[in-house]
Formats: sequence, structure tokens, C-alpha cells
Amino acid sequence: MRLQPVLLAVMLSACASRGPAFFASSANYGTAHPFLLMASAQDGRWLLACQARRDTDGDGQVQLSSGNHGELFGDTLRTYLFLEPGAGLPIDALLATDPTGRFLALVRDGTLLLLDLETREEKVLALKVTTDPSSPEPPVRASFSRDGRHLLFLRPEKSRSVAVVRDLREGTERVLDAGSGRIEQAVLVPSGHWAMLDMVEDSDPDPPWTQQNPMRANNAACRGPALPTSSFSHHGDTPIRRYRRVDGGPFVQGNDVLHPLGEGMLRRAPDSSIVFEDAQGRRETWVPASCNARLLHVDEARQQVLVACNTRQIMVPLELHGASVHQSLGWQTTLSTLMNHGTLSGRDGRLVSTWVESKTQPNTWLPLVIDMERRTAQPLLTEWTPVTSLGALALLSEDLSSPDGTWTRRLWLWNAETGEKRVLSESKDFGLREAGDTVLLMGKWIDLRTGRVLGEVEHAPLAIDTRGRVLRPSPTAVVDQGWPLIGPVRWEPALKAPIPAEVR
Repeated sequence: MRLQPVLLAVMLSACASRGPAFFASSANYGTAHPFLLMASAQDGRWLLACQARRDTDGDGQVQLSSGNHGELFGDTLRTYLFLEPGAGLPIDALLATDPTGRFLALVRDGTLLLLDLETREEKVLALKVTTDPSSPEPPVRASFSRDGRHLLFLRPEKSRSVAVVRDLREGTERVLDAGSGRIEQAVLVPSGHWAMLDMVEDSDPDPPWTQQNPMRANNAACRGPALPTSSFSHHGDTPIRRYRRVDGGPFVQGNDVLHPLGEGMLRRAPDSSIVFEDAQGRRETWVPASCNARLLHVDEARQQVLVACNTRQIMVPLELHGASVHQSLGWQTTLSTLMNHGTLSGRDGRLVSTWVESKTQPNTWLPLVIDMERRTAQPLLTEWTPVTSLGALALLSEDLSSPDGTWTRRLWLWNAETGEKRVLSESKDFGLREAGDTVLLMGKWIDLRTGRVLGEVEHAPLAIDTRGRVLRPSPTAVVDQGWPLIGPVRWEPALKAPIPAEVR
């Protein structure tokens, strides 16, 4: 089945209702109604947005408003997928996007579909699929591998769901044996070697996951400008997290399971050491028992881990470990600091940052950047905060105060290998937009792979893409009457002069 005829029907219907002006604004995405952008493709070939297009609450107008915690009030929102300018295609949900950019897994009219963006062909994967628009954090029911080779999804069968792995090149499928219990969530680990299955043992007839502090939104998947204060808690049934190799093998589950790594698994041994267990079940100690490690970051590309050794002291040391790596980084932090701030990994996992105590000024905390490639650790100034990184290049934000009491930010480009740094911008606007290897931050369009500033962009757009475009409200949109934006939107060149060829 092809998607194009369906889209054509939608466009013709919109054309009939709106008259000749529809074609005059053919570059526009969406209609002249409240417009919430939810996601966009790296290359801009598709958009996902929510719109309220009908007066469903009977007040005589189509409008939305938001509460303090992101609650949405007003007319009913609907999710639309845009593959080209126009009114878009109404869908139930977009479940997963292929990291390579070719496929989407979506639900339309209760049918789970695999959409090939290159051919516009659809493949029916499952029927009678239900989605919960009231849940702001629904369970994962479809996910792609990082290389775009495999898709894991849940297929309803009678009163249960089964986990299915689809080979996207061959077009073949096979069901993974999930063991006893009911599958509530299935996630394909990015490497594609493991499926993570969240199960419940049936002892409670009620749904196993209930939502606390639910949003009062009419469609919680369409969130407002603030983060929702929602959480989920388990009651009744017994939860189980179970791992299964996609290529077969026994289940791996239990409190000793830490993290999948390639075809193997990191596990906690009875003596508190961390071991790597390969596909054949052979074990090798990576982190000694004396460390009693807390796992902070798994570096799959370099087969090593970053840990904090829980020495039962207030200050805990940071160390790197692996099959042939056992190295102290020479810095200490606290478990509470790790709990509150965690670690930030760069886009390719090479640079990882966390917070540590200064060696010269007690009770002073510094951002520490660990280069996993060179196995070095470099402290930064207290005022600097890592924002994002690729390879050895990182963007750092510095807060600046003015005599009048206002704040602004300075953007630095820093090379972790050479130590070279330079100022790129100063701005009060801090919205981060990313596409491929490029980012838009503080008005600067930056190629992170080379560290080159490609140009300046005025006014923060809704999104950017790898073709050098920004998504902005169209000339007919309404943007000056508060939130939300009244559509439509359109892609336009980001810079006055052409930018270099697409960076992937």
C-alpha cells in the first residue's frame, strides 16, 4: 500500500474546503490553527505536529491555553504527520524513527505501519493497536537499531502482545520468546544486539502501570511549553526486566544485570566486582571488587566504563576500567552530586562531563570533562557548563552578570585535545537546535565536526535541518498573541548567503 494516494486525498479535501488560496501557500505546513511542533527529521523531510482544528469544547472558537506545569486546556488536539506541504496526515501516534532517516513506525486508525520515506510505501505490521493519548510517557512499543537494520515492535495477539524483530533489509520477521508474563514495553538496544523487555507477572487484573498527577491535557502526547509533572508507579503485578539477544540465547535478568555492551553484558558479581559476560557466557572482571563501583557511563566503542568507587567515604574517586584499562582519573566527587547532576555524554560518546570538587578550593565544584579516547580528565572554570560535543570539540556556556542585574551568556568553542578555546557569541537566547553535525545556539549556526561557524541566524526558529533551512511561522501565521503559535509554518533558508553542502 502506498501513502501517496492517501495524502493526495487529504490535500484535495483541504483544497476543496479552503479554495484557491491553498495552492498559493503550497509551501506551508499545517492550517491556520494552534500549532505545536513535536519533532522533525534531521533533513527536514517530515514534521510531526499537533493541531486543534475544530471547536470541540463549544465556546465558539478554536484555541488552546496552558497551565503552570504544561497542562493543555481548550479544544482537542490531533497529531499530524507532514511529508510535504499541506494539511498533513492525521495519525494516532509516531512510535519510532529510524536513526538513518529512512523509516518511520507509526499508528494510523489503529494499524501499526512501517513507512519507507524513500519509496513512500507502507507495510502493515500489526492490527488493532491501541494508544493512550492521556499518557505523557507511554511505554515504548517500537524501536530501531542504530544502523537502521532492525526494528523491534509489539504485535497484539488476542489479550497479549508478542515482541517481533523485523529485518528491514530482508523484510523478514521473527517472534522473540519473552518467557512468562505480559510484555508492557520492548526496547531495542541501539547496537541492535539486545532486546530489553519489561514484563509483569499477571497477579492483578488492573493495568500494571498507573499514572500519578496526570496532566489535564486532552492529548498528553502534545505537550505545552513547560515540562509536565507526571510520573508512573507500579502496583499489583510483579515487574521484571528481561534481556534477550536478538540472535537467540537464554534470557538474562536479575539484580546483577547492569548494562548490555555489544553482544555481551555487564553484570555485578557476588563480590561487588563488575564483570563482562560474552555471548558464550565467559566472564572477565573489569572493575575490581575493592572499588564497589557505581556505573556512570558505558563506552561501547572503546570497550570501557566510567565508574565512581563507593569507598564508603564522603568523597568518591572516579576511575576508568575495561578489559585492559584500570586507571584512576585523579578526581573525586560525591554520590549525592552524581545523583543530582549525573553525567553528560557528547553526541558520539567521546567526551563525558560531570562535577568534581576543586583540589585547591574545598567545597568548590568544577565541571570535569573526561576524554574517553585519550583517557584524560580536564577541569573547567566553575562558570563554564558543557552544552554539547562531537569528537574533541565542545560548546561551553558561560553565565555573565551585568551591573544592572541582568544576565546573558557567552558561548565558547573548546578543543579538548589542544586546549584551544574561542568565543563564538554572547546572547540572552539559549535555545539549542540540532541537525546532523550542525547546531544552532545563541544565534550561531555551527558545524561541530569542524568547529566552523557557518553563519548567523536571527530570531530562534522552531527547528533546523541539514539542508541549511530553518522552520519558521509562515507570513500568514499569528505569532504575536501569546502561546501557542497559530500556524501554518514553512521551511526557509537559514542564512542570507548559501551555506556549505549538507553536513551529515
